[in-house]
Amino acid sequence: MSNKITLDNKDFEFNESFLPCLVTGACKSGASYFSVTLAGKLIQQGSKVIYFTAFPMAKEELLNQIGNEKTFDVLNDVDIANIPEDKSIIVQSGNKDLWTKVIQGINNINDYIIFVKNIEEYDNSIFEIIGENKKILLSGDLDNCMYKENLVQKEWVSKIIFTVPKIDLNINIPNLEKYESYLDSKDTEGVLRLVK
Repeated sequence: MSNKITLDNKDFEFNESFLPCLVTGACKSGASYFSVTLAGKLIQQGSKVIYFTAFPMAKEELLNQIGNEKTFDVLNDVDIANIPEDKSIIVQSGNKDLWTKVIQGINNINDYIIFVKNIEEYDNSIFEIIGENKKILLSGDLDNCMYKENLVQKEWVSKIIFTVPKIDLNINIPNLEKYESYLDSKDTEGVLRLVK
């Protein structure tokens, strides 16, 4: 079941033009579910995504939202050689070594959006591998991220903020209700909501 996203109470279509994008929010803020929904919407639009999360519940939620016809699971090294060119890739949750092999082993990496959820669970090596890529969607709790300074210095096309982090993002964020977020993008800003 797909969710609808609104921006200032009007329908909103998140697409590749908003990338690279950073989604940040504390635990239980809604940032996690929202970022999974963004990745799902990109896949539904026909984008190919390399989907990597620290925990398997996010994979289950993605598949609950979009089904599994457009995705391919990578659970081991053998799977990397068999990735279909027309599918998004779901890397085994929490397996950073396998994720690194996928990222480094795909010849057409620029054809993919790289989605990493739970950035606070990993060290800076994740960002070192993909930081220069333009098509990235990173999500997690910035306050608990070891490399938050590096993330803040990156030039993001979009930032989606659920809870104001301690580190300064140079964004004037309005008061938000629970599960609301603020989109700060080059051409667009406002309050985002998920409507189920």
